[in-house]
Amino acid sequence: MIKKTKALIFFQYLPPWRIDVFNEMSVYYDLTIAFTDSEREGFKYNRDELLNLLEPEINTVFLTKGFRIGKRPIRFGILGLINSVKPKIIFSHEYAPTSIILAFYKRFFKYKYVITTSDNIAIAQSVKGLKAQSRKYVLKNADALVVYSNRVMNWYRNVFPNLRVEVCPNIQNPESLLGYRSLFPEIINKYEEDFHLNSKKIILYSGRLEHVKGLDLLISAFAESNNRDHILVLVGEGSKKNELLEQSKSLGIYDRVVFAGFCSGAKLYAWYDIANFYILPSRFEPFGAVVNEALIFGCPVLASKHIGAIDFISDKNGKIFEPLDKEKFVNELNNFYSIDHIRQNHRPNLMPVSFKQYVEVFNDFL
Repeated sequence: MIKKTKALIFFQYLPPWRIDVFNEMSVYYDLTIAFTDSEREGFKYNRDELLNLLEPEINTVFLTKGFRIGKRPIRFGILGLINSVKPKIIFSHEYAPTSIILAFYKRFFKYKYVITTSDNIAIAQSVKGLKAQSRKYVLKNADALVVYSNRVMNWYRNVFPNLRVEVCPNIQNPESLLGYRSLFPEIINKYEEDFHLNSKKIILYSGRLEHVKGLDLLISAFAESNNRDHILVLVGEGSKKNELLEQSKSLGIYDRVVFAGFCSGAKLYAWYDIANFYILPSRFEPFGAVVNEALIFGCPVLASKHIGAIDFISDKNGKIFEPLDKEKFVNELNNFYSIDHIRQNHRPNLMPVSFKQYVEVFNDFL
């Protein structure tokens, strides 16, 4: 048996869309993951359920002692963990305080240091002030950077010519997601009954109900569109839920907007499987892992131009639009209604890239 290289990952919390990447990395490394912000506000995922999806050989540590500067955690125990694990390579996410600390420690320890970032091109280009200085310091001490798209990769290679920059989008393994399909019939029958779906066509959104997600823009455009054969299903919770409820009532479409609440796992994926199309109207979105989820289940995507995952969208699987222009938004909805997006089970995967092909980049740093 070949002995694997010891690797240490620092990540804020455990989101569902990162599990497959972590599991694949465990094929290459003797892996320990340290979570620095596991109680992050606004994320309701069941920690125990997600931890059980990680490969058994992955070690997990929760760093909880420390303090915060604003919303950013400063955690104690990083040095002790490095001394305990003795990693040959360390991965950390973004240019947060943890990454700055690890960049500093690299002066005293012999480890390769790889940064991952969810920057889209707009974020990468607009960074200024203290954040720009933090990024410059971290990348000066890093051995490599992993970004989510080719456009961002090209930008970083141009601005930081001495830095190795590779691409691995924030995507999931289709085999993992599609394995839930055996659970869908019972779940979908309950949705049909609880939400009176009948023969209506379904427009789906999933995620937080927050201003940045552009759901007020979506409800406003939906109200003016030719939506008689469609219902809008909003899966998720958030601080704007009551405002969105009132907005749908005031616009006279309350009976065609379903607030389905928070869903995860099979209960979420079943929605993708029966929706006619998925919509992500965000005013701003670093990436948008939900786009990957929808496309894996064969659900076409109408995506805001302000998200990072637009590289996945083409005329073959969806459309990119401007949600801030109401007239154009309404027209895009009407145009999408006119396309026969078949609502059926077991539609083919619409993702244009391969999970395995991209995630192998993590095996190429030693």
